[in-house]
Amino acid sequence: MYCNNCCLCLPIRGGGMWLSGLVLVINAAGAICLFLWGTFFFSSSTICVIVACFSALQAVTAAIAFIAQCNWSYMLTRMFVFVQWLVLFLSAARIGLVAYELALNKDRIQDACLHPSVYATVVVDSNGLTRSTKLPPSFYCGTKMDKFVLVVVVGMVVDWLLNGYLYFVLWRFYTKMQLYPEAVKDGEEFSYEEALDEV
Repeated sequence: MYCNNCCLCLPIRGGGMWLSGLVLVINAAGAICLFLWGTFFFSSSTICVIVACFSALQAVTAAIAFIAQCNWSYMLTRMFVFVQWLVLFLSAARIGLVAYELALNKDRIQDACLHPSVYATVVVDSNGLTRSTKLPPSFYCGTKMDKFVLVVVVGMVVDWLLNGYLYFVLWRFYTKMQLYPEAVKDGEEFSYEEALDEV
């Protein structure tokens, strides 16, 4: 059965679309949190921006996977399969970087929680513009730092596993699309969608 309405087709198309939607939401939320509060986690704002942009990149690739499955798109599926292996490799390196940065800066992060007023300073740059450093968010100040580091690292590992499984699902989908000619070579009257279900 084929349906043009993406929302109605979620149950029909299988768990891949749900998975890509979940990965999209998780990575988009992670990117937003890092852009808002990441400066307290890392040694420099540059590292924070790199990690946040990478989370945004993962959200974009998950969106590509979602659209590819929604529209049975060979081109988008092929693009995802081609790009996602590199994203997975870099994502593994990101886990190590974040774990190292959190362990390196945990004393400073704890100090920011204990003395937030010190970090709420107004700075005037050379152009005469003023900018203020944000206060540390309270959601992690109530947690012991070692436990917070463990939760973040385990969460990133789970995110990596979800991205890896999404890659497997889309790779299988891509393989089925490549086998489409085999499904219809005997002259059977298959639609494109029905043929993909057959292989």
